[in-house]
Amino acid sequence: MEIDASAENRRPEVTKSRGHLPSVFLALFIYVVAFLTGGIVMSFEMLGSRYLGPYFGSGIYTWAALISTVLAALCAGYFLGGSLADRYPSLRFLGATVTVGSVYLLLLPTFAEPVLQFFVWNIDDIKLGSLAAALAIMFFPITLLGMYSPFAIRLLLRSEHNSGVVSGTVYGVSTAGSILGTLGTTFFLIPLIGSRAITFTLGSVGIFAGALLVGATWSG
Repeated sequence: MEIDASAENRRPEVTKSRGHLPSVFLALFIYVVAFLTGGIVMSFEMLGSRYLGPYFGSGIYTWAALISTVLAALCAGYFLGGSLADRYPSLRFLGATVTVGSVYLLLLPTFAEPVLQFFVWNIDDIKLGSLAAALAIMFFPITLLGMYSPFAIRLLLRSEHNSGVVSGTVYGVSTAGSILGTLGTTFFLIPLIGSRAITFTLGSVGIFAGALLVGATWSG
């Protein structure tokens, strides 16, 4: 019985040893992608006004719909990412979510117009119409990208003693990317190139970020 008890006591240590203990370079990859995904999310939010504007205007209702959609998607992504991270703590799994969300962005220009026209024609209320349209074209990819931060924290944690530093750094780096994405898209990209080109750029950057995660798996 004493042997069994000692073996039972060692089980948590074995479980911890199987956790993801990233090297310095592996951690760097994760933080870099946190910056990129944060930038993509906020850049896409700003770009959303260019998609909805021709159909619903650029007034307060449209912006309320965009902001609410992004917050709802991030909320869902945080809950879903945290849950899946405990079940599948894998860089490949995380890379797949980033890649799928980014592929969606690449494809968005091919179907955004008929989707937006559908809501314009079928919903007379501009409040509900703009909200439904924003949810239709933005909720899915932002939810997948929103999964990144809690998932990254789970992969980076070595012990409970550095949980505050890790979580703070992940969200801080992601927010820094969001700032750059917001200002860069609004001040430079939108005046410089069209919405379609920006969307393709965001999708391409996201796919690159997903590839970084998968590549980091092999290097780690």
